[in-house]
Amino acid sequence: MRVPRENVEDMRQTNRVGRLNDVAQSHFRERVGEFFRRYPYDEWYALSPEEMGEYGPAKMGIAEPFPWQKSQ
Repeated sequence: MRVPRENVEDMRQTNRVGRLNDVAQSHFRERVGEFFRRYPYDEWYALSPEEMGEYGPAKMGIAEPFPWQKSQ
């Protein structure tokens, strides 16, 4: 969507330039931070027993297989 520059300049003169107060700014930063926050997880969790055997993280000592990932 394109907006002519003259229209934007006119709106800037008639409308107040918005800013967040300190409380709102702090809240906004926390909410945005939640989106980018990384939680530790076990990437081997979702593998089936066949995939676990194929990739071999347990053989390499990287991961301990979960009960459902052990060969029957």
